[in-house]
Amino acid sequence: MTVRRVSWAIALLAVGVSLTNGVVPARAAAPVELKWYQPEPVGHPWTDVGQTICDEVAKRSGGRIKVVQFPAGALGTQAQAVDMLRVGSLGILTSGPSILNAFDENVQVFSAPYLFRDREHAYKAFDLPWVQRLFNDTVLKKSGVRTIAFWYFGERNLTTKNRAVMRPEDLKGAKIRSMDIPVWKTVVSSLGANPTPINFTELYMALQTGVVEGQENPIPTIYAQKFHEVQGYIILTRHVVHLGTVHVSEQIWQRLTEADRKMILDVFSEYRPLIDKKMDEKIDAAAKEMAAKGVKIVTPDMDAFKAHAVKQFMAVYGDKWAGIIKEIQAVR
Repeated sequence: MTVRRVSWAIALLAVGVSLTNGVVPARAAAPVELKWYQPEPVGHPWTDVGQTICDEVAKRSGGRIKVVQFPAGALGTQAQAVDMLRVGSLGILTSGPSILNAFDENVQVFSAPYLFRDREHAYKAFDLPWVQRLFNDTVLKKSGVRTIAFWYFGERNLTTKNRAVMRPEDLKGAKIRSMDIPVWKTVVSSLGANPTPINFTELYMALQTGVVEGQENPIPTIYAQKFHEVQGYIILTRHVVHLGTVHVSEQIWQRLTEADRKMILDVFSEYRPLIDKKMDEKIDAAAKEMAAKGVKIVTPDMDAFKAHAVKQFMAVYGDKWAGIIKEIQAVR
C-alpha cells in the first residue's frame, strides 16, 4: 500500500471512531448524534417536550445535530448513565441534583423536605451564583458532567397500598421505597417510614409483589409509571418541590462549536416554560383519572408532616447545611 493510501485509510478510521462515539471534531460540519437518557416513559411531560427539543435542535442546526431520546431508563440505571456521560458514550441525561452526590455532597441539599415554597422559589434558588458554581465548577471539574438546565419535576407525594396516612406516626413500620442516595433515605425516614432502596426500573414489580408498601414521587411520575395500578392511596404530602437537572457530557460538549453550544442552551431555556405548563396540566389530569379509577387521594395533616420531617432531617444534616438552608429559604 502506498503512503498516500495509508494516510487515506487512517483518516477514514479516525472519522469512523469519531462518529461511533456520537461526536465529531470541533467546528466540523459533519453530523453529530447525541444520545439522551430519559428516566420517564413516553407520555410524561419531560419526554414529550424532550422530543420537541430534539426536533428544534435538528431544525436550528439544519439537520446536522441529531438528538435521540431513550425513554423509560432504556439505557440502564441513572448511576450508569452518569458513568456513560463521564466517558462520552452518552450525550445528555435528565435526572436530579443528588445523582451527582459522589462528586460533592452539597448537591443533596436541594432534596431537603419542605425546603422550597413553590416552583418559582426553587428556580430562583437554583439561579444563586454559588449554586451555579457548585454544579458547573466544583462538580464539573470532578465529574466531567456539565449541568445545562433545571426542569420542574413536580411536588413529591407518598403512595401506599392500603394505608390512609394522615400523620407521620401512621407510617410507622411501613417500608417505603427510596433512592439509594443518602439524602433520599433520610427524606423518607423523616416522613416516618422505613426507607428501602429499590432501583427505579424495578419499582413497579416491588410494589406489586409487596417488597415495599409504597413509594414517593410527583403525580405525573406516579401516573406515567402506572404505580396507581398497584397502590390504593396517594397522600399529598408535597414534601419536596423537585427540580430535575439536565446534564451533558463535558467531553462531547467541548467538541461542539461555541455556536452549537449556545444554540442548545437557548433551546433548553426557551422550552422550560412549556415543561411547566405541561406538568401543571398533567398533574391535574392524572390526579382526576387516577381518582376515577378508584385511587383514594388523601390530604394529610401538613403541619404535622412538615414539623416532623424538618426536625428529623435537621437532626441528621443540620450541622452541615443549616446555613445553606437558611440562605435558600430567604430567597424571594
